[in-house]
Amino acid sequence: MAEETEGKAAGGGKGGFVIALVLLTVIGAGAGAGFSLMFLNAGTPAHEAGSGKREVQIGKAGARSGDGSSSKGAAGEVSKIQVASLDPILVTLSGPQRSWARLELGVILDGPATPDDAVLLKSMTEDIMSFMRTVPLVHVESAAGVEYLREDIQEIARLRSKGRARNIILRSLVVE
Repeated sequence: MAEETEGKAAGGGKGGFVIALVLLTVIGAGAGAGFSLMFLNAGTPAHEAGSGKREVQIGKAGARSGDGSSSKGAAGEVSKIQVASLDPILVTLSGPQRSWARLELGVILDGPATPDDAVLLKSMTEDIMSFMRTVPLVHVESAAGVEYLREDIQEIARLRSKGRARNIILRSLVVE
């Protein structure tokens, strides 16, 4: 009689495990979809969700508004900026080691979006890629070296954009 109850418990346990696994999978998928809808595309219209660009208005007092309304600072002036992502850069660094580097960058541009922005971003990517081919591994091994690298890339972006690039955002740097 004890063997019958153990057999039923073992058989019911497998079915319960499968049901629990399916239920957890559905809950996880729903939570992931909800997270992506709420946080990843928040504040961007559907047609701009995947473009990698975002416009932000900043007044003199530092108040930010991303909804397109014109918020004016204390002096009444509003500066419109946009944050754009550059294509990932994958290059071999110079030197005897021939290490690989993958770099992901964002750039903050002054002024509203223009039709020539895509060409500007591509040319920035090419210039930065050419520069990264001249950088030896020794220059990116320390935190100070990475900061100098970011400053050099920022100067390249400013020169290419004729002063329109305000800052560079170093999103990731992976060296192999």
